[in-house]
Amino acid sequence: MIDGDDIRTGFTVQFSGDPTWAGKFYKVIHREGLEYVTGNTSAAAEFSTVATGGVSGFKDIKALQPDKSPQRAAYVEWGVKDGEYYQFKLKSGTIRLGPDGDKNAARVTSLKSPWYDPDPSLAFWLVNDWIPSFQATNTTPFTLTPQVFFRGFKYDLQELSKAEVDIAINAGRYSVITLGGVTSF
Repeated sequence: MIDGDDIRTGFTVQFSGDPTWAGKFYKVIHREGLEYVTGNTSAAAEFSTVATGGVSGFKDIKALQPDKSPQRAAYVEWGVKDGEYYQFKLKSGTIRLGPDGDKNAARVTSLKSPWYDPDPSLAFWLVNDWIPSFQATNTTPFTLTPQVFFRGFKYDLQELSKAEVDIAINAGRYSVITLGGVTSF
């Protein structure tokens, strides 16, 4: 998977993994850092408290959804705190880690992707209408409010004209980004 740090302003990209974006090329016209913590403010309280042994249910993290105007994409790495394990879906409703049949096959804990140093192998790419959804299970003897730390980049995109696409293809100067990214580990 292409790391978000590899894509810079001026680069040409194409996305795979969603028919809406298939066959289109974009120029990155702006790149900025992204940092977000679930539940960091009362306005961003995606999760309620979860009792010992409890499960939060899947919660959409709408704050990560890229804008439509200007067209945007995002590269996101995520880390979690001790005491809980997480599962995620991207697009909302699509299990990304482990098989659907075994809900315990894809436990991501702070050992796999710590809060202070998220594991890049679990990173994913988003475009508009791709909303990640997370579920937390509390494995501590305390009631906790789940928190997930997200970091990465947001990119403003400009769709290229046919002539610009031909130049990019002939020069071989573009990157193909797979939306979603991680499917298993």
